[in-house]
Amino acid sequence: MDNKPKITLAEAKTILDASCHAPRVTEESINAKIASVGYHRDAHTTICVITMNNGFRFIGTSTPAAPENYVAEIGERYAYDNAYKQIWTHEGYLLRELLSQQI
Repeated sequence: MDNKPKITLAEAKTILDASCHAPRVTEESINAKIASVGYHRDAHTTICVITMNNGFRFIGTSTPAAPENYVAEIGERYAYDNAYKQIWTHEGYLLRELLSQQI
């Protein structure tokens, strides 16, 4: 049984870009708020710290199930994605809060 979404993230972005005109959080708006990205490694665990322009930090981690499968670049990719996904929720809340104050 396949419960995955029917469209890809790229397709969703194309649809949103073409049809949604209300304020929204975008990759571009998030990227503009990132001050720095750093990585730390402890054995086979990768930790990504994304620091925002205002000093707030998002932390993501990645650890393979088998230590012998650890590849630093892959660990960085997954740890970054883990941290980055958290930003969406916070930015969505912030935008909703700002929009609610305009009502």
